[in-house]
Amino acid sequence: VGTGYVGLVTGTCFAETGNDVTCVDIDQKKVEKLSNGEITIYEPGLEKLFVRNLKEGRLRFTTSLEEGIKDALIIFLALPTPPGEDGSADLKYILGVAEDLGKILQDYKVIVDKSTVPVGTAEKVKSMIAKNYKGEFDVVSNPEFLREGVAVEDFMKPDRVVVGTVSERAKKVMSDLYGPFVRQGNPIILMDERSAELTKYAANSFLATKISFMNEIAQLCERIGADVDMERRGIGS
Repeated sequence: VGTGYVGLVTGTCFAETGNDVTCVDIDQKKVEKLSNGEITIYEPGLEKLFVRNLKEGRLRFTTSLEEGIKDALIIFLALPTPPGEDGSADLKYILGVAEDLGKILQDYKVIVDKSTVPVGTAEKVKSMIAKNYKGEFDVVSNPEFLREGVAVEDFMKPDRVVVGTVSERAKKVMSDLYGPFVRQGNPIILMDERSAELTKYAANSFLATKISFMNEIAQLCERIGADVDMERRGIGS
């Protein structure tokens, strides 16, 4: 659900490993373009996979949430979480779709938060769905670590896959889904939902910290006559 940057890369890469993927978006024009083979974002290597999977029928597009989830076992929420006036993430899109899902679910599904969301969002999504749906379902946190420009490679060969759920059933479903992507031995790291949600923010902060730290080291190098590129190699490896 959501065919922005994360949604389109995620959907296409899952189709590439043989999954049947339906992408849902409320933007009619965008859905028409994508259905006709016109890609709506630029990301190296994505178009080739997109066109191939569209032709082979593993990748479909619709504006209907009901149609999109009809045969799905796993539903990814790849929706925008724009910052509100106070800087906090606005969850209206995610919670809105969660409420809609509650009205149309008919059997067990795994609902996956792919967007960057504050700690505690999985619980909010769960209670939104449960308002209207009394059957079985699981909500999983599965943060993305995609870098623009190399997103396809990052998705197909991830350093790690973080899956936040305490449900054994959802763990099995997610481990099966990501199995083809971690054949080279990189881990699927299973944890609880809140830990997974925090991992995404902690990872973002850590990257910013590394940049700031390296800038400090660069200034020190200039003063004492050391080579910052050598420092970078010496500590970065």
